[in-house]
Amino acid sequence: MKIGVFGGTFDPVHNGHINAFAETYIGLELDQVIIVPTFISPLKKQAGSSDSHRLNMLKLAVENYDFAEIDTFEIDQQEVTYTFDTLKYLRNKYPDDDLYFIIGTDHFISFDKWKNADKLHKLAKFTVLDRNDELYNIKPPFIKLNTNIVEVSSTLIRERLKTNTEVRHLMPEEVYRYIKEQRLYET
Repeated sequence: MKIGVFGGTFDPVHNGHINAFAETYIGLELDQVIIVPTFISPLKKQAGSSDSHRLNMLKLAVENYDFAEIDTFEIDQQEVTYTFDTLKYLRNKYPDDDLYFIIGTDHFISFDKWKNADKLHKLAKFTVLDRNDELYNIKPPFIKLNTNIVEVSSTLIRERLKTNTEVRHLMPEEVYRYIKEQRLYET
């Protein structure tokens, strides 16, 4: 099987995330996409909502995508978990499958800062979502996937929610309703 792996904080999950994993599923002709929410990202400041809220929103966002599955490995660790650790876990769980780790150009340009960056390509094929051929020199062992990228920012969504500014168009309706019901990101 060809399995895509898509990680992130998803605080909150939005249409940009969904577009990225769906376009990769189509573009690479994957059989499945595993979505791995982080506990604490080693390269990001942790934002606002709890693990359980982020997981609930993610479940709502992907429930209609039969090829998508959520794996809580990183959240279950309850500590900073690196991509290297996650891919070792997934490689053991799916020893006979091809893993494709999905990243954007923002992560591609900082890839050399990742823990055990030199060993990651042995665990998975890294697919870089790119919509502009000229900006980045993406070449093997990375796989470049030209795709339409939906630019949405979780930070922008959280800021707009604090000021009660419209955000429904940036995320699935179920996620928006959950945020409002739970009163997330209001302060």
